Amino acid sequence: MERERIYFYFFVALVVLFLGLALLTLVPFLVPILWAIVISIVIYPVHLYLQRIVRSRTLSAFIVTALVFLFLIIPMSIISVLVIQQVIDVTQRLVVFFQEHSYRDILDQVSRLPIIKEYTDRMGPVVEFFQREEVRKLVAESLQRILRFIGDKIGQAAFLAGKNVFYIFVFLLVFFFILRDGLEILRRIERLIPMNRDDLESILWTVYRTTLAVVYGSVGTALIQAILGYIGYSIVGIKFALLWSVITFFAAFIPPFGASAVWFPLAVYTFFNISPWKALFLGVWGTLLISTMDNFVRPLIIKQGINIPYVVLFFATIGGLLKFGFIGLFLGPIIFTTLFSLFKIYERRILSEGT
Repeated sequence: MERERIYFYFFVALVVLFLGLALLTLVPFLVPILWAIVISIVIYPVHLYLQRIVRSRTLSAFIVTALVFLFLIIPMSIISVLVIQQVIDVTQRLVVFFQEHSYRDILDQVSRLPIIKEYTDRMGPVVEFFQREEVRKLVAESLQRILRFIGDKIGQAAFLAGKNVFYIFVFLLVFFFILRDGLEILRRIERLIPMNRDDLESILWTVYRTTLAVVYGSVGTALIQAILGYIGYSIVGIKFALLWSVITFFAAFIPPFGASAVWFPLAVYTFFNISPWKALFLGVWGTLLISTMDNFVRPLIIKQGINIPYVVLFFATIGGLLKFGFIGLFLGPIIFTTLFSLFKIYERRILSEGT
């Protein structure tokens, strides 16, 4: 009996050791693998439907993978290249601007704005504060760091492009095999986990619903907001509309302001630099169309799949984004919804049996 216990503990330790080594080996590919899992969960019903038509699991997986490459990877790659070009253009303009204008020149231009001139007496202490030598040095150093950071990232563009090409290859490879062999792998994992089948299916269903809710509720609405933002910015004549629409897309994930943190300052800029009527149009466009997604559509969709308090969802989303990057938008809510599901299982299976 003692020998069997020693064998069991040794076997478990060995499994944990090699599982850890396997995970360390996969760390360089973790991001594309996680994306492949997320996208495959969303696309899997399409694969099943196509499989019934072509009567081949491999052929169906190949066709869906090709469609994802054509209609997802290629458009995103083109948009990324265009955005990088606009970022380079903006950076070059900023460098030229700060080379041709001193700190005092910029303050003088700001002080001549109508809204500032109207409240000159009230804004006097603020202007005086920004004219201090220590503030001037702090702002100059901050701008230099920002421009240096952007310049470094642009300098790494060639390396990042090669890295992203490799990531795309890994993503497509994993995506194809998940579609083709995903159900078999999932059933094998279910057999290895010593848990009640109903409870395990409940956890898997929670992960599935959470993923769909985040994709349709967060990513989907953010994409629509970015498209609406691009249309609005283009109509009023704001330069670098594509860049601002991409910024709108990412800002949409950050509560409480979301996309309004982008379109509202742009509306103010439009008021002073382009046209008050166009600024009014952008304000109405942003309020009635862009921010409507934040206030009505997104909460309605997310509530269908994520049954956790809003404050928990807030920290799960922002914490996941800060810790894991963009993929954290999925990982954060999945972690917390799964944890809540485990709490329910614990309450039902263990606490109820002890009473």
